[in-house]
Amino acid sequence: MFLIPFCYAALKKSLSGISITVFALFTSMAWFNQPADVSPMVKEFLAFEMEWLKSEWTAGKILLTLSVPFTFFCLAVACWKRNLWFGVGTLIMMATGKIVWSISEAGESGKSIIIPAVIGLAVCIVFALMGFRKMK
Repeated sequence: MFLIPFCYAALKKSLSGISITVFALFTSMAWFNQPADVSPMVKEFLAFEMEWLKSEWTAGKILLTLSVPFTFFCLAVACWKRNLWFGVGTLIMMATGKIVWSISEAGESGKSIIIPAVIGLAVCIVFALMGFRKMK
C-alpha cells in the first residue's frame, strides 16, 4: 500500500514526498506490529526470503535485486509524467514479477503471496484510475 502515497507524491512532483514514502517503506517493519497468527506457508516463505538474502550474491541476484529500485523509478516517472498506462503497466509488472519469482524460487510457499499481491495490485490500479480521472 506504500505505492499509493508514492504515486501521489510523484503525481504532485514532490521529491520530498517520494523520499518520505521510500523511507517509510524501508522502516515499516519496525513500526508495524507482528501479527498474532501467521500462516505456516507465510512463515516458510519469509524464512526462504531471509535465506535467499543471506546466500551468495551472484551477478544474476544483484541484477534481480536492482530491478526493484528500477521499477520504482519507472513508476515514479510514469506518475510524474502523468502517463496512466505506463504506470498501470509498471504496477502489473511489479506484482507479476514478485509472484513469478516467489513461486519459481520458493515453490509452494511462494504461492502465499499471490492473494496479497493481486489485492494490492487491484487497489493500486483503482487508486491510479481515480487519481487520473480526478486530474482531468
